Amino acid sequence: MATVNWKKFNMEVVADASNGQKGWEMFLEHSPAVVITDIVMPEQNGIELARKIKQAAPATKILLLSCHRDFEYAQEGIKVGASGYILKTAFQDDEFEEYLKQFTDEIQKSEEREQDSNGPEVLIYEIDEKWPEPIQKAVLLITKDLSESYSSVDVANEVGLSRSHFSTLFSKSVGESFHTFTEKLKINAASELLETTSLTLQEIGERVGVHDGKYFSKWFKKCTGCTPSDYRLTKRRITSDNLTPNP
Repeated sequence: MATVNWKKFNMEVVADASNGQKGWEMFLEHSPAVVITDIVMPEQNGIELARKIKQAAPATKILLLSCHRDFEYAQEGIKVGASGYILKTAFQDDEFEEYLKQFTDEIQKSEEREQDSNGPEVLIYEIDEKWPEPIQKAVLLITKDLSESYSSVDVANEVGLSRSHFSTLFSKSVGESFHTFTEKLKINAASELLETTSLTLQEIGERVGVHDGKYFSKWFKKCTGCTPSDYRLTKRRITSDNLTPNP
């Protein structure tokens, strides 16, 4: 795999792990779209790693590398959601690259469907008609596209008020400061995207106006008390538990 031309498949290697536990930690940190793993690994085998990944991010493509004696394990891996497996004793570049091409095509189609159905992130917020007209306009502007990060000065200029007058009027009308209001909107939207989509942390950050992936993780943890990856995993686990029939 060291000779694979990853760029040919619009891919890059974001992490390399020496055992299953480290692989899980790397997955939580990077949220890759594709995971390639040995079945036999120390600390945590590839089947358990695949199971945890599919619970956290069902859209992730997983390719298992197996020895002949691991054939039953490979079948179990397919059952938990792996996309396929390759026998290491008969490894061929053509077979490996065919999987990569398949993954690239599937990911591209999924992104196109998601883009067609979602478009830009738009949050509908109920406007209180009792608010002064400048504040109504301000809230409409903020919620129209959360990928834009407006400062209070920007919005004040848009609605024809000085910054100090706008800030005072906004807090009095809405019941919280402009900063608190916009941050809550972005956190709620990010949480929804983490729970209901397979978008990467970078993509979610861009949709809510936090365009640096590393800063997005720090910002989300500061606001919620947990990392985006942990939040996504917890929510997916709760959903999975709720779907499990009672004995």
